[in-house]
Amino acid sequence: MIVLTKPLLARFQEKCNIPSVSLQGMIKSADGDAIKFAQFIMQEGYLDRDTAGDLLAEQFQCSYINLSKSLFQQDIVDRLPAEMAARYQAIPLFKFGAAVTVGMAEPNDPKTIAALGNFMMAPVSPVFCFPDEIESAIRVNYKSSQDLDTLIAKFDLKPFMSEGITEIKLQELIQSKLLVDIADTIILLALKEGASDIHIEPKKNEVVVRFRIDGRLVDRLFMPKEISLPLTSRYKITAGMDITERRRPQDGRTTFELPMKKLDLRVSVLPVLHGEKVVMRVLGSLYGNAVLNLDKLDFSPEVLRPLKATLKQPQGVVFVTGPTGSGKSTSLYAAMNFINTPEINVVSIEDPVEYEVPSLNQVMVNDKIGRTFESVLRSVLRQDPDVILVGEIRDAETARIVAAAALTGHLVLTTLHTNDAIRATTRLIDMGVERFMVASSINGVLSQRLVRRICNLCKTEYQPEPDILRQYFFWPEGMTLPDLYMGAGCKGCGGTGYTGRLGIHEFLRITPQIREAILRDQTNDEIRKLAESQGFRNMRYDGFKKALRGLTTIDEVLRATGEE
Repeated sequence: MIVLTKPLLARFQEKCNIPSVSLQGMIKSADGDAIKFAQFIMQEGYLDRDTAGDLLAEQFQCSYINLSKSLFQQDIVDRLPAEMAARYQAIPLFKFGAAVTVGMAEPNDPKTIAALGNFMMAPVSPVFCFPDEIESAIRVNYKSSQDLDTLIAKFDLKPFMSEGITEIKLQELIQSKLLVDIADTIILLALKEGASDIHIEPKKNEVVVRFRIDGRLVDRLFMPKEISLPLTSRYKITAGMDITERRRPQDGRTTFELPMKKLDLRVSVLPVLHGEKVVMRVLGSLYGNAVLNLDKLDFSPEVLRPLKATLKQPQGVVFVTGPTGSGKSTSLYAAMNFINTPEINVVSIEDPVEYEVPSLNQVMVNDKIGRTFESVLRSVLRQDPDVILVGEIRDAETARIVAAAALTGHLVLTTLHTNDAIRATTRLIDMGVERFMVASSINGVLSQRLVRRICNLCKTEYQPEPDILRQYFFWPEGMTLPDLYMGAGCKGCGGTGYTGRLGIHEFLRITPQIREAILRDQTNDEIRKLAESQGFRNMRYDGFKKALRGLTTIDEVLRATGEE
C-alpha cells in the first residue's frame, strides 16, 4: 500500500482544486491509502488518470504507464501465465533491449521483481500501474480465439440444428453461464485488439465476426452457423431488445464491466438473408473516467493556439465538424474540459452520452418520449447555463436556437457534418439559418479526420521518390530530400505497420473580415482565400506535417483528405 503522506497530499492539491469539504471526505474514506484517494479524485473528475498515476509513481521512483493506452507485445505477455500475473498483480508489457517492462501495483517489491525475472528469464523493468488497470489488462490480454473455440465446443448446438426449439428453452440457454462466457469472450477479444466496432454476421454456412480496427474492418473469428440464434439473442436481451422479434431492425444499449472501466456498447440488430446481423459500437466510456485534455490530442500548435483562444470567449458557437467516426466527440469533450471550472454551469445535450463526466449536467435525448434536441435545448436555456454542449446539429430549428443562444451570452460547443471547416457556414445557411445569425454567432470551426499511426515497434525510415514528394511539397532542385517513415509490419501491429490513430485538423477562426465575407454571400473559395491570407492552413497541410514528423504516412493523409 502507498501511504497518503502529507507531502503526497500536498502534491495532489497542487494539481487540482478540490473543495475542502470534498477533500476531507475523500481523505477519511481512503483511510491512509493513497491509491484509494487517487481513485476517489479521478471518480469525481478533479484529476485525470495519467496525472494521478504520475504522482503515485514518484513515490516508487519509477514511471507510470496507463494500461488502457499501452501497447502489449503478446509474445511477451504470454511469457507469464495468467495465474502468476493475478498472483503478483503484474502484467508484462513489452521487451526493450534485454529487459521486460512489467506493470506492477507495487513496483518497489524486490521479491516480486526477482520472482518475475526468474520466471520470464529476463531482467524486469518495473513501472507503476493502478491495480484495477492490471486486473482489466489480465482479463483482456489473456483471452484468445482458442478460448472461444473451447467454449463453443462445450456448448450444446443440437437444439439449434432444427426449428423445434421453444422460446422458453431459448430463454434458459441465453442465461446459461457458457453462452454468457462466449458472448463476453468475443467482446474481450475485440478490446484486446483495440476494436471500435464488433460485427457479427450470419452467413449461409457459418458466422463471421469482424472487428473494425484503426478504421478498417478485418475478419477475426469464424463460428458454427448454429451459434447465431442463441448468441444474437444473448446480445439482444442485454441491450433491452425483444428477442421474439426477428423481422424488424432493433437498437439498444448495454454495458460491459471491467475492474478499471465500464464499457458502453451501442447495439444494432438488422435482419439479413441468413439471420440477424449484430453490430456493437464501443462508445467513449471505454476510456473510463479519464479527463480528455486538448494538449494530449495531437493538435499542432498552429491549430491549438487559436482554438484555445476561441474557447476562452464568453459567448458564441464553436463547431467541430467531420464524418462519423472522426473523433468529433473526443475533441468536443476535451474542449469542454479546457473551459470547465467550478464557477460555471455547464449543461450537455447528447444522443447518446458517450463520456460520463461527474462535473457536468448531462441530458440524454430520447425522441420516443419527446425529449428531442430542440425541446431540451429550450429548457436548458431556462437553467441559467454558461456553457452548453449540443451533441449534434440535426435540423434547422436546433441550429437557430443554438445561434440565438450564442447571441444572448452563452458559449455553445457542438458538432456538424461537413467536409471541412470552410463549408460549415454554408451548411447552416442551407439548413435555413438566417445569414446574419450565422455570421454573428460563430466564433470558430474545427474540422478533423483520423489517420492511422505508424507502429513504433517496426517504424523504419525510407527515401521517397523525388517526383512523388514534389507532387505534394515545394522542394527546390538540389535540396536534400527528407526521410519519411513507414511501418514494416510486425507482431505488435498484426503486420499492418500501424497501431492506433491520431487526428489531423484544420481550424477556422471567424475574424471580422470573414464575418463580413459571410454577410456579403461570398463563395467558399473566396472565404478560403481570405482565411489563408490570415494564416488558415487546411487539414492536408496538418497531415503532411505529421507525416514528416514520422507519426503517420503520406498515403494515410491522402486517403483521409481525398482529392483537394
